[in-house]
Amino acid sequence: MKKNGVSSLKTSLVALVLYISLSTVLYGQSKQESVDDSSLVTVEQDIRYATKPDSINNDVSSDRLLDIYLPKDSKQAKLPVYVYVHGGGFSGGDKAQHKVFCTKLASHGIAVITINYRLYLKHNKISGASCRANMSKGLPASGKFNAGLHRAIAIAGEDAVLALKWIKDNAKKYKFDTKDVTISGGSAGAMTALYTGLCTKYSKINVKNIVNLWGGVENNEQIVNPKVPVLTFHGDKDDLISVEYAHSLHRFLEQKGNRYSKLIILEGIGHGGPAYKEVINNQMETIVDFLKGK
Repeated sequence: MKKNGVSSLKTSLVALVLYISLSTVLYGQSKQESVDDSSLVTVEQDIRYATKPDSINNDVSSDRLLDIYLPKDSKQAKLPVYVYVHGGGFSGGDKAQHKVFCTKLASHGIAVITINYRLYLKHNKISGASCRANMSKGLPASGKFNAGLHRAIAIAGEDAVLALKWIKDNAKKYKFDTKDVTISGGSAGAMTALYTGLCTKYSKINVKNIVNLWGGVENNEQIVNPKVPVLTFHGDKDDLISVEYAHSLHRFLEQKGNRYSKLIILEGIGHGGPAYKEVINNQMETIVDFLKGK
């Protein structure tokens, strides 16, 4: 009995040691996985990139202000720049609404800039001008959006170009690499990014890449810069901006010889929140690799 008791005690001690060791490993993994990306990033908020627009009163969300997310202790001589334009149907939203996305991306050694811009449809109520009314059922047969939506995109694009000019003017101060600038956005912000990067002739600064999160182009024939690499994410269950826009744009760019256009369809995912969650949790490395030309 005594021998069996000693054996039992040894077995229990071995089990206890294994449990403690395993717990230590699991705790270490959990601690590592839950690292707060904000500890790797510094943020500067509400920097004016252009004059305050007329007729917006005190609407900060329509003012020309930006936030910068900078990687801490970066040893890079120059930082690649990622300009993010928020969504909201040109009638809502704010640059502060995607802090998690911007912080996570900046932690990869990228200067992330997110902007507010003039929300034309917030201050001009126009029947039939919403993104849903124009884009939920697929590409417009006429090849044209409602004039109000067309105007909203152009106005947002004008402000995006002003933000690009600010980047050029402040490149030395923040170590921006003006030859490595990506413009991106979600929904209406992605429409703005696509319009600015593909459909606008500009001289202030060149756009190197575009990351399109479930946006779309009014008409592919508007595109004047078809060789800019575009990474598109779009949910196949999107009921606000049809996934047809993603397929149409990708086909067009390929036909124009753009070998760097990439299309990722998010299966079973709709517009907005679920899509952002998928990108933040599972696709950030895809974005970073794309920016590096991989």
